[in-house]
Amino acid sequence: MRSTVRALLSQFIDYAGLFPPAKQPLDAALDSYLHERRSSPHRWMLGRFICPAARLPELLTLAQRHADRSLLQLTVLGQQSSTADEFLPHVRADVEAIESFRQAWDQDAMIDVFEVALPKGATIAQLQAQLPYLPDLLGNAGLCAFFEIPTAPSWRANVSALTDTLHDLHHTQPHGSLGMKLRCGGLTAEAFPTDADVAYFLDRCGASHRPWKATAGLHHPRRHWDTSLNVWHHGFLNVFVAGLLGRTHVLNDSDLVSILSDRDLLSLRCEDDCIAYRAWSCSATQIVDYRKLAASFGSCSFAEPCAELKAMGWLDAAP
Repeated sequence: MRSTVRALLSQFIDYAGLFPPAKQPLDAALDSYLHERRSSPHRWMLGRFICPAARLPELLTLAQRHADRSLLQLTVLGQQSSTADEFLPHVRADVEAIESFRQAWDQDAMIDVFEVALPKGATIAQLQAQLPYLPDLLGNAGLCAFFEIPTAPSWRANVSALTDTLHDLHHTQPHGSLGMKLRCGGLTAEAFPTDADVAYFLDRCGASHRPWKATAGLHHPRRHWDTSLNVWHHGFLNVFVAGLLGRTHVLNDSDLVSILSDRDLLSLRCEDDCIAYRAWSCSATQIVDYRKLAASFGSCSFAEPCAELKAMGWLDAAP
């Protein structure tokens, strides 16, 4: 296994089996995750199990009696708020649910990531009075947090405003890690952001040195045509390699879009000492540094991405 592949893909995929299109029952999703964590030859790629805060009590009951309970590591998904005024109280309630789970489990570190979508229709200006409370609230709980901006006409403006705000909060209240979350797809064609929007997100996160992660629509390493929705899925290699090269080289929006829109990735090379696309390359050391900001992506399948990476020659065949 090339060190560059290990550097890029280590704990790369968070398991989102509870969510569409898989939408497994909680017991089945937990079994699938823990089975892969125990037995998959590619288990080094598998990150955290994603569970809504509201389902933590149910998960606790199932996980405490599971034979592989020690392998469980969680990302908790916060509840969706309807208004700006609900946002901070809901985050506080989610943190309380996390602390209750930890006390019953008797281990803090197994929940270390929190994700939450901002209220639909709310602007960053409407949330401005609440955001300064987040570093202490989440940092004191030992949580890295990722905030998703729902699709709206003001999406780009909100991305820009939130990355700037989180950057400023980090410097004035350096307690915990506050990052961004990109939704790359969903159950309708409208849920898939354009290549230009993804490029904008990556550029803004890079400019403000914000951690980020992605979710939805990223089951495939390369772009994939969805015949039922008549839309191209983003490839997770396209997205993360674009982010990688955008951080280590001076790339403009057009450069990023060219990587994101590449359907075959024939110009992407994985070597022993670097990963390269066209004339741009990054060493394993640069990739490790990049992954401190580019956290992971959520997928309701682990086997499918592994199989396609293996077919591309990026992963060794199973013994």
